[in-house]
Amino acid sequence: MNKNFVLIGKITFLIVFSLVFASCASKEKPETEAKSERKEIPVKIVSIKPQTFVEYLTFYSKLTGRIENTKTNMVADRVEKIFVRAGQYVKAGQIIVQFPTNNPTLQFQQAKAAYENAEKTYNRFKELLKSGETSQQNFDNVETQYLVAKRNYESLKQMLFVEAPISGYVSNIYVTEGQQADIGKPLFTISVLDKMRAIAYANENEIQYLRIGMDGKIIWLGKEYPCRIISVAMKMDDAMKGFRVEFEAPNPKLELKSGVTVEIKVKIYEKPNAIVIPKVLVEKDANGNNFVYVEENGIAKKKYIQIGRTSSLDVEVLDGLKIGDHLIVEGRNLIEEGSIVKVMN
Repeated sequence: MNKNFVLIGKITFLIVFSLVFASCASKEKPETEAKSERKEIPVKIVSIKPQTFVEYLTFYSKLTGRIENTKTNMVADRVEKIFVRAGQYVKAGQIIVQFPTNNPTLQFQQAKAAYENAEKTYNRFKELLKSGETSQQNFDNVETQYLVAKRNYESLKQMLFVEAPISGYVSNIYVTEGQQADIGKPLFTISVLDKMRAIAYANENEIQYLRIGMDGKIIWLGKEYPCRIISVAMKMDDAMKGFRVEFEAPNPKLELKSGVTVEIKVKIYEKPNAIVIPKVLVEKDANGNNFVYVEENGIAKKKYIQIGRTSSLDVEVLDGLKIGDHLIVEGRNLIEEGSIVKVMN
């Protein structure tokens, strides 16, 4: 019986010991999890420094020369000769494209002969009038016939020998020698490229900031070129749903090209020594209040901020942050107010 009593005692001891051990283990588990939850979260920070905040209005537009003139075809025939190449400088009145003079529809040769005969008759009657050998009426009739023949000849000549309407660069030629050209087809464009023009349309909010004479910059292929506003419409364009704004940019080296699409920026606000942070770092709480996270002594702190002006990438902070604050820029999605953080910069 004593043996049974001893056996029962051992079993009882083992049961009690197991219960005590399980209880201790269950108490240690939450403590371990709690310590795990307080694990340092890696973040990156930037120290806030004073900056100059600048706000721009941005537009996109196609460049054109200060003056551009495109000549169109006035006769249905083949192109006989092209005297210049694209990119070449020409003077007003210089022949650019020639069409055949034997076109039976135009009768250019007949018109030329009629003009030359009328000119000779005109010059002869001019001398006769001076010497008193003909009347003023006779001379007037001859002069009228001469002017009609001259005008007819010169009109046909302009159709067949197409001249540059202005001095400038041949920015494009739209035909080739031997090509059949229909009436109304563009032949070539002459551009004055010492200054370039761009037209943009500002909406109702943007137009209040724009004035004639304001400076801006054109950005093309990563390079900036100065420009200025030369006209601002006072009435909205119904078709474009905006106010027409025209820009002009010096082009002394002819680097800017007609027809290219450029970005135009106009500075409308500038504040030195401002607190400026990236817009993507600003978060909103359930009530729509703006806040950011900063690091203070290894702890993440939520800082509510007041925002001033905004640009495409940055915001101006009026209140809530100060110079020297450690703004958390990476790891924000892993933290909350009071999180233990480790700076990994």
